[in-house]
Amino acid sequence: RGVAHAQAAHAQQHHSPAAKLLAALSYGGVSLCITLFNKMVFSWYGFAFPCVLTALQISITLALMLVLRATTGTRLLDFDPLPRWGTLKKVLPLTVTWWVYVVSGLIALRHLSVPMFSVFRRATTLLVMVGEWAVLDKTPTPSNVLSVALMMLGGLVAGATDLMFTLPGYLMVGVLVLSTAAYLLLIKLLRASTGLSDAGLLYANNILALPMMSAYTALATDELARVADFPRLWDPSFVGVLVLAASQAFLLNLCIFRCTNINSPLVTSVTGQIKDILTTTLGFLMFPAETPVYAPNVAGVVIGLIGGAHYSYNSYMSRYGVKQELKAFVQDKKDTQ
Repeated sequence: RGVAHAQAAHAQQHHSPAAKLLAALSYGGVSLCITLFNKMVFSWYGFAFPCVLTALQISITLALMLVLRATTGTRLLDFDPLPRWGTLKKVLPLTVTWWVYVVSGLIALRHLSVPMFSVFRRATTLLVMVGEWAVLDKTPTPSNVLSVALMMLGGLVAGATDLMFTLPGYLMVGVLVLSTAAYLLLIKLLRASTGLSDAGLLYANNILALPMMSAYTALATDELARVADFPRLWDPSFVGVLVLAASQAFLLNLCIFRCTNINSPLVTSVTGQIKDILTTTLGFLMFPAETPVYAPNVAGVVIGLIGGAHYSYNSYMSRYGVKQELKAFVQDKKDTQ
């Protein structure tokens, strides 16, 4: 645990507060957009093919990375287009958790309303907290534990009063929570152990994920046979939304890698909590048919949001508030000398 903690701490050095803030804001903004665009693909257009969408996202990510590298060199994206097999083997556990995280997330989003999807995803923070304690030797504060308890309470109340309950959605969001927490922790550990850049780790991850996703879609689902008969397949408005949803996956992955490495898995998870406040609000407004307003259910969602906001505040103060107090104390000592 001590070695892993030292490697993770070293990876966060030499970044200004502005760079850390920009990394968090970028992740939050892109994550908000991709959730809503994916939901639009499933709900507004009835495109019930999450595996096909995932394979398209992976393909566009790889294509964009290769195009940008060819046009800009390594200035923007520093990665090897032909990574060594030894490197790919190290990245394989990350790919498996990422694949499970993406597929389960799309399936859950197809079955759940946006507010319910968001409130259940907050359980990721609990698992990340436990994982950072076990792997990175970080002990949570009592205040953070209280915040997570509020998030869990909100999830329980919202789930118990969900008028649109669907078992597949609940099962998939549980898988999503487990795989997301593992994914965030593995990013931190593999970034230090492989020596790959953010782009290099992202590229290797997608190189492994594409054949995995393609084989699963072809052999374990009937989506390829059914997608050709989708009535709006060539509708310009649908194609536009589909391309936007698929393209944002590239930005989201890059932002997750960068935010996690510049900050920490915890900060990435906290940023997701703040983003969920906006996602929940927009979910009620954009998808009213799937989000009936039922007072106990809304209360559970709000409790979860309060817990997430409180957790974010605590994490910010523990990371930056103490540093500011220490600087002020040191300055006062200098002034009195």
